[in-house]
Amino acid sequence: MRLPTLPRFTLADARLALRATVAALVAYLLAYWLDLPKGYWAVLSAILVVQSSLGASLAIAIDRCLGTIAGGVIGVGFAIVAGPSFGLTLAFLVLGTFMAALLAARSPSYKLAPVTVCVVMLADPSHADPWVSGLERILEISLGGAVGLACALLVLPSKAREYLYPHVADVLDGCAALIDLGARGLVEGTLDPATLDATNTSVRVALRAADTRAGEAKREKIGFFSQSRDMTPLVRGGRRLWHTVIMLLRGAAHPMDKELGRDAGPALMAATTALSAVARAIAANMRDGEGVDMDSTLETASGAVTALDAQMDRLAQSGAFSGDGASLVQLSAAVAACEHLLENLTELAARLKDIRAPMEE
Repeated sequence: MRLPTLPRFTLADARLALRATVAALVAYLLAYWLDLPKGYWAVLSAILVVQSSLGASLAIAIDRCLGTIAGGVIGVGFAIVAGPSFGLTLAFLVLGTFMAALLAARSPSYKLAPVTVCVVMLADPSHADPWVSGLERILEISLGGAVGLACALLVLPSKAREYLYPHVADVLDGCAALIDLGARGLVEGTLDPATLDATNTSVRVALRAADTRAGEAKREKIGFFSQSRDMTPLVRGGRRLWHTVIMLLRGAAHPMDKELGRDAGPALMAATTALSAVARAIAANMRDGEGVDMDSTLETASGAVTALDAQMDRLAQSGAFSGDGASLVQLSAAVAACEHLLENLTELAARLKDIRAPMEE
């Protein structure tokens, strides 16, 4: 019988758990000290606001406050008009929920508004007047949001860039694998469609995750919680690199003519191998720090692409390009893709150095 494997927790997981625990404790103590009637709303809000990065916490805090205020205003207004009447309460509850849900559908920032409408309108009438109940809910949720944001900022804070680097690194590793697949498909005819689809899907998923983290990093910068440079060039560079790799893959479904592959194949394989090594080196640099050398691999790749161009010139002068037209198109597209890949990787490495520069000062 095979025993189930235990989940592996990282240091980042432990820091997030600690922040959430501290936020829940502080929110509970403040709600108790302020004698809030439903202090659990503050505790729940504090826990929900604490996210993996400060930028994500800031986004959740803003959304909860906006949704609570909007829902509170709608709920209080309708509760006052409805009074103790069951029929009016039911009618305005339906109308208020529809209005708040419509607002939430228009903007995700108001997704808490329908919940707040229901909480305010269905509150125990013996406890307080509707407007008092609404103000209490707004105070409790706002208090929890403030506590959660403070804990995200002060208790072992994590910046979005710490989570963005691994996602972009995954994009680069995926692109490196695709470069190798495409080159072997062109020269050897060994392209595996299933592996190609799976790798492309992993790159696409990593790019979506990187976009999310880049947005969080931008919110940190706008909120004056971070002085680092804009992280979006890294994501944009990874996406541009992937699009260039797709140029290489378009002609890789079928191998080139054997004679052309024999003449140009070694230089093409050398160039693509060097380029995929650069992508992996940049990915390792993002994961492991600046101790991983990118410059030497870039220099090697530059030499390999230059050698590929020189081989193309020699083949053109010798008349080797008078054969199969489809193979010539494949080869020309592959060479152009290699040149663009080198440009993209060089720019990506430079952007990474620029982004890291302020942290060294």
